[in-house]
Formats: sequence, structure tokens, C-alpha cells
Amino acid sequence: MINIKDIFPLGIGTFRIDLNQKEASMNALVESFNLGQNYIDTSYLYEKGKVMAFIGEFINKIGRDKLFITTKIEPTVEKITDIEEQLNKYLEVMGIDYVDCLMLHSVIYTKLPLIQTYKEMNRMIELGKAKSLGLSNSNLEQLKEVNKYYPINIYEGVYNLECKLNEDIGIINYCKENNIIFCAYQPLRRNRTANRNYSILVELSKKYNKTQNQIILNWIIKEKKLNVLIKTTNSSRINENIDAINFKMDTEDYNKLNLFRAKEFDDVIIDWEGKSGITVDQLANQFE
Repeated sequence: MINIKDIFPLGIGTFRIDLNQKEASMNALVESFNLGQNYIDTSYLYEKGKVMAFIGEFINKIGRDKLFITTKIEPTVEKITDIEEQLNKYLEVMGIDYVDCLMLHSVIYTKLPLIQTYKEMNRMIELGKAKSLGLSNSNLEQLKEVNKYYPINIYEGVYNLECKLNEDIGIINYCKENNIIFCAYQPLRRNRTANRNYSILVELSKKYNKTQNQIILNWIIKEKKLNVLIKTTNSSRINENIDAINFKMDTEDYNKLNLFRAKEFDDVIIDWEGKSGITVDQLANQFE
């Protein structure tokens, strides 16, 4: 079993993994693992369980004890028994006995009180079906509320050069102060940030002879001290991502990235209740 302290900073994302090219996708997962990536995140929402089943094949190929596996309780939890029923289904689909981290995909995905939801999720730890708890897509007050009663080990949230909301509202600092691993999803906005050719990224890319995406990943991991979730089935991209943590930039350059703001993203109003507005999980998708 992988100790949470031994998680590689680049996690394997599985959203939109190519199931039409299963052999290539499997080879990419194996290559990612061989290069050190041992954290894998999956969800039953991805292709209605097909991605999760594919990850089960990968787990069987690599070995259960060599991977840290995170999965999520999905929409919608309407009654308390939904939680164990969901988890049982996920375990069966992946062919495993437990997950290393069980988290609520979003606080808007439960119709029950948040603490009641996590009390039942914590019971999954007591039953041996999960080893730890995580949380994703909450605000700071909700994170504090849950962590007070049921310790959170991993928080998955959007974070990249343009979307600094989770830093602005204090979630990242809270995670650091409470030994919670913050794992940033959409760190590259699926290459859309690099496609914008911001002058600071162009400048640093030339200075360090690295791609713009490597500059971003290096900044998030080395400077911000965060983990990232990233999905790719391209061998050269996998190696590029890994190489992103093998260099160091000057302090002044990290500071330039720290100070960078993208006003259009800053101006987005988040609908934390999931009623009719833009939810936090959709923030990175608002602009090309």
C-alpha cells in the first residue's frame, strides 16, 4: 500500500481517457507509472463506468499495492445508503477491495447534511473499504466544517496560472496549515493556457528552454508546493510532464508567476450552491 506521504506530485488524471485506443492508453498508463506516477484518480461519471473498468485492468496489470487510488461519491446522494452502495459498485468495477482515498466529488452532490454524509463516508474507513477521506469543489467554510470532525487528507481543486480562486479564498493556505495535500486539476487548462501565449510564459519558456506547460507545472509543484492531476496518453508529453519538475527557476521568475492575474477568470462569479450559475468545477472551462 502506498503511504500518502509517498504520492508522486504528478497524479494521473483519467477524465476523457481514450477508450477507442485502449492499447495505446494502457501503454501510456504503464509508462506514467514506470516514471514514478503512483496516484490515480477516477470517477464512475467518466464514460458511465467504462473508464473505471479500464482503470481496473490497469490496476490488475500493475498491482494493487503499488498505486494510490482515489475515487469519488457522485451525484446524487439522496439517502445515506447511497454512499456504501456507490462505493461497493466502484470496488466491484475496478476489482479491488478498497480505495486509498474516498471523496465527495462536490458538496452540491449530496442532498444530505455535509457532516452526515461524511460520517457515513468515514464508516467506509471503519469497514476497510477506504483508507482515508478527501474533498473536492467546496468552499473554505465547508472544508473546515468537514475537517473538524472527519480529517481530510487530500483536497482536489481547480488551480492554474489563470484560475487562482482556491488560493484567493484561502483553501490552499488552509490545506498547507492542516497537512492536507492540495491536488490541482486542470493545471494546464487542457493546453489552453499555453495556446494564449502570455508574454510571461513565452519569456520564461525561452529563458529556461522549456515548454510553456513545463513552466506552469514547475511553478505549481516547485513554488506553490502543490500536487497536480494531469491526463495524457502521449509518450512524449508524459516525459515532458515528468521533466517539468527537474529544474528550478529564479525566485524573481516564480514571483512573476505568483503575481500574474487573468481578469476574466477573476471576474467569474461562482455558484457554490449549484442552482443556476457557474460551479467551481467549470471555472477553468469558461474561456478558450
